[in-house]
Amino acid sequence: MVRVTERDFHIGESVQRIRTGMVDVSLRNQGPDDHELIIAKEPPGTPLPMRADGVTVNEEALNKVTVKPTLEPGRPGLVRNLRVHLAPGRYVLFCNMAGHYLGGMHSVLWVGR
Repeated sequence: MVRVTERDFHIGESVQRIRTGMVDVSLRNQGPDDHELIIAKEPPGTPLPMRADGVTVNEEALNKVTVKPTLEPGRPGLVRNLRVHLAPGRYVLFCNMAGHYLGGMHSVLWVGR
């Protein structure tokens, strides 16, 4: 189980290294705003691509490396869960609400054998 907390402008997780396979993720929004959670396998040595607006990540460009399902925006105080399969690699956990990623709402999770 990976426990993730989100608040303006921070994402933290209970572990930073896990084994490959099915992973349960528990997301707690500590507010004060709505937050979402996207998990994408990070291309080595490449920053996440930004949209033309300059304040949000280009999710369409990450479509092939985004882990499904994602968690859509949720209200402060909510705890939501998802179960995903993660292959070995480096993953970025982030909130892509306007300005949140640039404000620091991203974290790295290493998945290994």
